[in-house]
Amino acid sequence: MRITFLLLLLLIGCGKGKGATAAAPSASGAVHAFDAGAAAAESDDGAVPMDAREVAQWAAAKDGDPEELMRLADLVTCTGLHERAVQQPELRPTALAAARYCRDFSELPWLAQVGTEGSDADARAALDAIVDLAARPRRSVDPDDADELHTGCAALLTLARTPDRPRDRRVLAIRSLRMLADYGCVKRSDIPTDLDAK
Repeated sequence: MRITFLLLLLLIGCGKGKGATAAAPSASGAVHAFDAGAAAAESDDGAVPMDAREVAQWAAAKDGDPEELMRLADLVTCTGLHERAVQQPELRPTALAAARYCRDFSELPWLAQVGTEGSDADARAALDAIVDLAARPRRSVDPDDADELHTGCAALLTLARTPDRPRDRRVLAIRSLRMLADYGCVKRSDIPTDLDAK
């Protein structure tokens, strides 16, 4: 009787061991499935496909019509213009032309960077956009954009102060800074005057 009882306990113990062992591959499979999902997420470049409306608006704005450019800026926002210009370089000229119709300064650092480092055509478009943004009647700046405003002004000031940069770029940077000074992102006394008419 005692031997039978011990055998029964041994069988039960082995059965539990088998259950635990059988469960292990399932847990391992879940880990592998999670890793695969994470890898897939990491490989995604984050680009959101355009819908038909956005595709149509990019096409309509391509020729530079001011109203179409304004509609494009309203549709995709300033951030969207920047993202599309980076993701699809063929859209960059249109994005830069539309940037003058942005409602805020959130992409001022990007425009200042293009104005400093971009091709002549891109730089001119970016700096022209900044001049137009700066020329608008002063309004309160969204606190979320304050850092971008100061970063953009700092980049423009560096461009304006660098003698070996193209003269036309420096002139546009200085013109922008004189208007942006009203927002407190740059001191008027720091803006170069060496290009002023004598």
